[in-house]
Amino acid sequence: MDTVLLTSFLALPMFSEILAEEIWKQDLSKEMQIGASTEGYDRVGLRCGAETMTVELRTVDDFSGVIYTQGSFHSREPPCFLDPVRGRSFTMSIPLGECATEQEGNKYSNVVVIQHDDELLTPGDAAFTLECDFSRPRDLTVTADFNGRKNKAAKSSIALVDADPGRDRRKRAAYVESDTPEVVFTPDSLR
Repeated sequence: MDTVLLTSFLALPMFSEILAEEIWKQDLSKEMQIGASTEGYDRVGLRCGAETMTVELRTVDDFSGVIYTQGSFHSREPPCFLDPVRGRSFTMSIPLGECATEQEGNKYSNVVVIQHDDELLTPGDAAFTLECDFSRPRDLTVTADFNGRKNKAAKSSIALVDADPGRDRRKRAAYVESDTPEVVFTPDSLR
């Protein structure tokens, strides 16, 4: 009896190692989808400036994850990456020529990811495609802010997209746009 018990006890770690290896080899992409989340935030605002896209995020609860532009997660360098300690209101100023901002003519776009865990992208995380379009004739409207900087006339838009970097960013779950340099997306904005 002691020999059978000892053999079973010695085989248990080997069995659990084989089981763990099998689990890690499984393709879970069909079972676990990140998706485009409308939860966890109250408001995402975009202000298109002559040199930056300014993103303002307000969360429902205290947030201590990370906020970053697509492609900036591993570098973890500002201004493309924000690692807040805690809070509910955050601002990122993304230079139009940095943070993997894409430019097509006078149209600039970037994807901002709101990730609740510092290391893992999980269901409930959100991503937004931000767009500033300066392709209108420049003589239409030029305004100045309180600091005296001129702002080009712009159209702005925010699209809710899947936070999974392997998904198609052109597929929008929701979308808002404005004929002004400022636009606000809320979970109620779905259309």
